[in-house]
Amino acid sequence: MLVLIVGVIFGLAIGYFATQNTTPVTIRVAEYAFEDVPLYLVIVGSLFVGLFTAWILYLARSVSSRLTVYEKDQAVRRARQTAADLEMRVQELQAENAELKTNHPFPSESPHRTLS
Repeated sequence: MLVLIVGVIFGLAIGYFATQNTTPVTIRVAEYAFEDVPLYLVIVGSLFVGLFTAWILYLARSVSSRLTVYEKDQAVRRARQTAADLEMRVQELQAENAELKTNHPFPSESPHRTLS
């Protein structure tokens, strides 16, 4: 609703501006000439061209930001997967170490034999 109200106010402002600036002007672009174009159309057209250009630049920046965030998310996912893989490997090694300790005790853990 707010957008509609702002749009109506903006439209009224452009309408009032247009009634005040109806002087015909000639626009020259290279070899082409557009004659008797109302001044308000030149001004409003320039405004819309500027808004369109700003929108294109914003869109490009937005896409760039989303790609950067996507790349960072992928890096975080890879890091988490690597951490999970390493934790799994640590558990495997701990189990293997425990098995080796039970099957083959260290010399310091075996009873001492004395030579007689």
